[in-house]
Amino acid sequence: APAPTQSAAARPAAPASEPAVNDAVNDALAEAMSSETGTGSGGVGRAASGPPLTSGEKDALIVDVKACWNVGALSTEALRTTVTVGVTMLPDGRPDIGSIRRIGHEGGSEAAANQAYEAGRRAIVRCGSDGFPLPAEKYDHWREIEIVFNPEKMRMK
Repeated sequence: APAPTQSAAARPAAPASEPAVNDAVNDALAEAMSSETGTGSGGVGRAASGPPLTSGEKDALIVDVKACWNVGALSTEALRTTVTVGVTMLPDGRPDIGSIRRIGHEGGSEAAANQAYEAGRRAIVRCGSDGFPLPAEKYDHWREIEIVFNPEKMRMK
């Protein structure tokens, strides 16, 4: 009898409420987690150890940050601006506040990007003050993260 085959398109089912956003989040997280160390410099540094974060663990972080992301006071232009924010995480799941930085932005002026970045930064600080529920054994995989703050869809890069 032929062995069962596994479809390359098989993926965990996303909740029906936001399938496109969940797909975008999962795709972005998979991309980020597969290349989280960035460009190498001849073997300096260390490779991530342990299993990678699951899509559920990544989604939980995004849900936590999104709950603290207040865009109500943003200008119309800032609401059309997407910013990417980088942060170094501490082993206890809290963000290193001094490491939070704007990596880049799309759309909007520099002033709008700064306003959108500050809203994202506040969300990371506020929700991360007690530590995010990230698995300690996977710290090498989430020590450096990038979060894309987009009023249309937020994702982890």
